[in-house]
Parts: sequence; C-alpha cells; structure tokens
Amino acid sequence: METNRHWPWLLCLWVFMVSGCATPCAPQTPLYADRPGACRAFLGSLDQTVKADGVKDDASFSVPCFPYLRCNRFLSALKMDLKNFEQREYWLEWMQQLDLEARQREINNLSDQAIRSLHLDGSQKPDRKRLYGEAVACSDQLFTQDQTRPGFYGSLYPHASVPDEYSFFMRAAGLYPLASVPVTIVTAKVRKEIRSWFDLKREDLKITGELTPYAPHDEVFLDSREIENIIDEASRNPLGVPRLNATQKQKLVAHFAPIVIQDLAAAYDEFGKVVWEGDSLAIEPANSTVYYYISHAFLKGEPILQLNYVIWYSARDGNNSPWMERGSLDGLTLRISLDQQGKIFMVDVANNCGCYHFFSPKRERVLRVISKRFGLDPFVPQWLPEIPSEKRLAIRVNSGWHQVQRLLAASSQADAARYMLIPYQALEALPRDDDHSESMFDSEGIAKGSERIEPFILFSMGIPSVGSMRQRGSHAIELSGRAHFDDPYLFDRNFIFK
Repeated sequence: METNRHWPWLLCLWVFMVSGCATPCAPQTPLYADRPGACRAFLGSLDQTVKADGVKDDASFSVPCFPYLRCNRFLSALKMDLKNFEQREYWLEWMQQLDLEARQREINNLSDQAIRSLHLDGSQKPDRKRLYGEAVACSDQLFTQDQTRPGFYGSLYPHASVPDEYSFFMRAAGLYPLASVPVTIVTAKVRKEIRSWFDLKREDLKITGELTPYAPHDEVFLDSREIENIIDEASRNPLGVPRLNATQKQKLVAHFAPIVIQDLAAAYDEFGKVVWEGDSLAIEPANSTVYYYISHAFLKGEPILQLNYVIWYSARDGNNSPWMERGSLDGLTLRISLDQQGKIFMVDVANNCGCYHFFSPKRERVLRVISKRFGLDPFVPQWLPEIPSEKRLAIRVNSGWHQVQRLLAASSQADAARYMLIPYQALEALPRDDDHSESMFDSEGIAKGSERIEPFILFSMGIPSVGSMRQRGSHAIELSGRAHFDDPYLFDRNFIFK
C-alpha cells in the first residue's frame, strides 16, 4: 500500500528526468504576457514556421520564455559568475547576438512557401531581408523592455541552459547499466589499438595509399608577443573573455591553421568543400577546404580561446574502417586551445560524429590526469609536441577510417596541396542551384545523409543517431559515460593543471 501511495511522485520524477530537466515556459505568465503583442506574435509565428519547415538551427539553443535569446554551454556556465550590471548586460547582449545570427541563417534557409506564409505589418510583402529586419527590431524592443523589469535576471537564469545530448529514456529502455559493460570493454580495446599507433615510429605507421600533405593557402606567422597582444586586447570586456573581432580572428585562425598529412588511397580520402548536388551533399576535392569556428572554455576556472578546424570527407570506407561505421560523409575536428598568453596548452581531436575523442595536452602544464572512479580515464595517447615558431602543428590521418595517428610539428612543403579556410557558418546555409540556401544539418544537428547502422547496435548508450555526423554544439563524446565536446569545463574535469 505504501508503494502505491508514492507511485505518482515517482512517475513525475521519471517524466522530469526524461524531459532533460527543462524549465517550462507558460505563455500566460506576466513576464511573457506583458510584452508587446506584435513582437510576441511575430517571433512566435517565425519560430513555428522555422520548426514546421525543418530549418531550426541547432548550433545554439533557444532560451524558453525569451524568444530573442539563444544560449550555448559556455554562456550557460558564465551565468554563475556574473557579479555586476555591466557583466550581466554584456552576457545578455552576447546571447541576443547568438539568436540573431541563428535567425538570419534560418530565414535564409526557409522555403519560398514558408516565407509567403509569414505576415508583416501593413502591406509589406514578406521577403528574407524584411523578415530579418523585423526580427532585429523585435529583438531590440524586447531586449530593452525586459531589462527594466524587476527580477528580470532571476527569471532568466533558470532558462539559460542547454539540453543534454544524452537521452535518459533511451538509456533506461536499453538497460544502460548492463549494456555499457561490453561497450566499455570494446572501447578500451579500441583505445589500446589507437595508442599502439602513437607508440610506433612515424616511418613504421601503415601507409595504404600515398601520404599527401595539405597546408593553408595563405600562410601567416605571428610572433608570440603579437599573439599575446591580440588575446589581451580581445579580453578587454566586462567578462574578460577573449572575443575576437574579424581582423583578430583572421590572423589567429591563419597562424594556427594545421598541416594535414593525409594517407590518400581512394576518393573518400580527399577532403574538400561541402556542396549540394541535387538533394544530396557532396564533397568537392578540387576545392580542398578546412572550416573553422571559435569557441571558449575554462582553464583553471579562467576563460580561454579555442580555434576549431573541421574537415569533411565524402565517406568513411575502406578496409581500415569498422564495417558498422561505414557510410556517406565523414570528418574530423581539431581543436587548439590557447591560454591567457596565447600559448597552446591543449589540442584535442574528435571525428565529426563525436567519436574517438582524445586529448593531447602540453606535458609540462599537467600536474596529473584525473582518473575516473567508474568508466574510462581521459584518453591521452600522445603529449603535445613542441612546435617551433617557424613550424605548424600537423596531424597524420589514416585512410578510410580517418583517424589521427600522430601529432607533430612540420613545415609546409613547396609541393604541398593547399586548402582554403572558410567560416563554419557557411555549412549552416549552403547555397543551392535555385538561389536558396540549405543547411547541411537537420533541425536535430545531424548531417543530412550521414546515417549509420550504429543506432541499432548502440541504442542503449542514449545518443540519438549515434554514429551520424553532427553539427557544432551537438557532440556527445563518450558512449559509456556522459561528456560533451563543448563542455567549457571539459579540461578542468579531466586534468589538474599547474
């Protein structure tokens, strides 16, 4: 009888956990209802149309009750340390900017039919430019009015969070505690194989085809003082976060751009520019391309800058790759993290599915690696090599499976293939033949056409569409365990730094 009395509470708890601990937003609350009706109606209609048309941008996350704001894991973490009005206002403006950038991509990706379904005040015919202008005007109006409301930030903080990439329901239904045991064993075995590559001499690494170096088309070299000055100048804001302007970004991205030494055995080993060919994504190997974006994290609790370099292949294939991972589209993300002086203290790498993530920290910066009480320890197959000022970080990538087998310092060879650096957001609004654009990712952050059979095998690990290529901000990086590539505390959770 006692058990029967408590089952409704247990059910509510289960529903709460399944929902990802999301904080609901009731439209009838004063905070929501007191806002200008026209702007509420317009942004609500725009959001519904974007959702119905399947063009929701998943790189950041809408803040419930605050339709002019979006959040990421770094901004969500910052809310715990806001000490004064200037910091709160700067944080708020950053989230507003994130929302407007995402809305512009969403509006550009809307179909013509969806555009025509939206209405503007007066007799204006809706088009993408006018719709975005209306979104900006409403965003500014709501931003200004909400800030004057008593208790505004107290109402906002609970909503400024990012949903987990792991599904509690999938793990519960798949008996995760039992299913994770063999997965952990297999993961440990794969890690052992990967570590063995790093233990070999470079000349002993297997070559399937021909080693082909790719270097940035326009090489830039900055001295350490100039890099430090850029970081210092970019950090002069209320939050002390290094936010680069366009010129600073261009300089640092070009300076730290890596050399990719690719084992080239087949067409699927040629990375290139992502384009639409009809209704399918394709890679143009004639246009070798590395996409980049900026992110932020914490080192010993202090904000630091990260440079992310992303490459895309047409497929994961060949005898080197496990059969269940083969399929269309593949890719790698190399992330270079700089300390407050602009020096590299960490490089970490993951495939664009979020899998095979590993750390390569600077050895003299690490006091110890934090062992996990349950599960696998942080994977560090190699310490970061010393990179002289006249050389670049280079990665050696195998054929087919596209795994990094070595990090090293290298100089650009005169006969090296050259790649272009393109902002990552180009992937989120790729041009089509009919003058429209379309993201390579769906509204769940999954690269279109990159599905694998892994969800049928690894369902219990709780990662939806596991094995598929994913958009930035959507990478779960552990099968047994729980970790996100964009967790700003990822380094501090796994290492004690000097």
